Amino acid sequence: MNDRRTPYKTYRQVMTTARDAQALNRWKIILIRGDSDFLLTQTWQELRGIWEAAQWKVERIEGAQLNAERFLQATAARSLFDDMTLTIIQDAQQTTDILAHLQSVKSIKEIQNPIVFIWRAKDVGSKISKELDRLGILSIPCDEPAAWEVKDFLLEKNRHFQLNLTTDAIDLILEVVGTDLFKLNNEMKRLSQSLGGQAGSKNATAIRPYLDFLREDHAFKLDQLLCAGAFNKAHLLLHDLLQRGESPLAVLAILAMHCRKALQIQTGLKEGSQTIEIARQVRLPPSVVQNYIAYVQKRTTATFQRCLSLCHEADLRLKSRGEGKELWLNQILFELMS
Repeated sequence: MNDRRTPYKTYRQVMTTARDAQALNRWKIILIRGDSDFLLTQTWQELRGIWEAAQWKVERIEGAQLNAERFLQATAARSLFDDMTLTIIQDAQQTTDILAHLQSVKSIKEIQNPIVFIWRAKDVGSKISKELDRLGILSIPCDEPAAWEVKDFLLEKNRHFQLNLTTDAIDLILEVVGTDLFKLNNEMKRLSQSLGGQAGSKNATAIRPYLDFLREDHAFKLDQLLCAGAFNKAHLLLHDLLQRGESPLAVLAILAMHCRKALQIQTGLKEGSQTIEIARQVRLPPSVVQNYIAYVQKRTTATFQRCLSLCHEADLRLKSRGEGKELWLNQILFELMS
């Protein structure tokens, strides 16, 4: 339990053990720890489903609220007529006296009702780690997978959703969506809803029309070029994205979001707000707001409003006909140029 990242394959191996029905009675302390929000959430939700299916009563305590009394109540035996209870400690890293709670347990046999710690960090610390090792626990590492391991995650989801995607289809999803596990999982789920039940394997050509995500680095670059007034480069990037098979609706969404942010920042400037205040209002980093300021000061509110209207009309046309995608997007760029 040190600060080094645990490989994703280790997570998969440990989860095989955790899913074993016998583990319900074998492990009195379970530690779900790591820095991957997706894996932490997926793990405790999956295990909670197993516990509830076994008729266990599941309770939840926030780590900051866990004291000696509540720790004892969570682990002590209750009436023989009560349901078996398992307590989940959310954000256990915020528990101030967790070391003292663990040291108060002389032997793991003293714990009648199991307890699960969800620890949102890679490292639990050497002293806590030593106590957990002494008691004998099941530790499930939920560290963010390295870039080269994300493909293993996708292959696992491919089997889970029974999509039967080919290697080039998996590679395309990685190229389009990136490495965010939440987005990848949502995209695989959406593909299963669109392609579920279809026999045979699906290659990149088959799934391309169903991919709506535009990679965050592409979206950021397009937004950055517009703010810099580099409309020729923005036009070339837009053309290149469409030629590579990116969804025109995804590009359209970026342009619409760009106009909304510009209007919000314009309003803040007119009201005399400082950059930090505007950033707080529009929920953007101050550096991003700063990039917009000179750009929006050179354009009227009517310009961005016209572009938003064009975005709305383009959305309706592209969804109903699917024709003239580049023409519509170029028209929006032209309006921003003027």
